[in-house]
Amino acid sequence: MWTELIDEVRQQQAAMDMLSAAWISDYTAGGGRIHCGRGCRGCCSLAVSTTMTEAVAIAGALSEAQAEAVWQQVERLRKKIGPVQDIKGYLRMHRQEIGFCSLLAEDGACGIYSLRPLSCRALLSTKESRWCGVDFSQVSAEEKRAFVESLDRSVVSFPLHYVASTQEMGQEMESRASRRMADCCGFSLYGSLPVLVHLVLEYGLDRACADGHGAAVKCIEWSGLNNPFLLHLEF
Repeated sequence: MWTELIDEVRQQQAAMDMLSAAWISDYTAGGGRIHCGRGCRGCCSLAVSTTMTEAVAIAGALSEAQAEAVWQQVERLRKKIGPVQDIKGYLRMHRQEIGFCSLLAEDGACGIYSLRPLSCRALLSTKESRWCGVDFSQVSAEEKRAFVESLDRSVVSFPLHYVASTQEMGQEMESRASRRMADCCGFSLYGSLPVLVHLVLEYGLDRACADGHGAAVKCIEWSGLNNPFLLHLEF
């Protein structure tokens, strides 16, 4: 089952890359600029979500050191997630207290670049990297106003500086991958990248999913990570 689903999602990832490259080419030809580049890593402090299929593919390719880094990040999440009451609080906590993606290499580049999820592929920044990592609660009103006024509203997901159309494409491809998992399992899983990868590596969530909804729920409950900010299970 997973081999077929992974093959399909890799085709979607390749399509996402081609569509993004074409979009960037058109945008830069018209005078725009995308600031993403190797090692810029500002957006890597965001909470990264992914489909279960992508998590299974990533889990199968990690080194022992990468798997250990994922485990450490998940343990930090266990300790911090309890008091969180809303999605804004979760995103703030993740950025301020959990830190950068556990799969970053020492030079700041993505350690799983060829396998990075659709959510990462779809995120294109029209502003410098520092704006991807900034805490806007610490930015002055004048700086915020200048930032908003500098945005290209014809392409961004206002009031953020990320390209709207590629995010929409990525979300549609994620939905397609989730529907395919639901076709095979009767349900789909979506959620925190490190949590899903950890559940595959340490709890065999991929095998539990193949055994059905009940087995997957028991696996997640056993792990103690059944938190709505971390995992979303849908029929």
